[in-house]
Amino acid sequence: MGRTNAEWHRAHRMPKNPTVEQRIAWHREHAQNCNCREMPESIRKLIETGTGKAPAGPEAPPRR
Repeated sequence: MGRTNAEWHRAHRMPKNPTVEQRIAWHREHAQNCNCREMPESIRKLIETGTGKAPAGPEAPPRR
């Protein structure tokens, strides 16, 4: 893969005990902002099947 965007990672921590929707939203944003690893297969499957309810793209809630 590529280099880790350490600044992005420091500013966007995965919540403790995240919901499926939070995990999907975090991984989508991560894929757009960091090149350190691929999205996990389990998350890709949730997105493909529509099991997760996280909004796609710009509608996703901002992460802090």
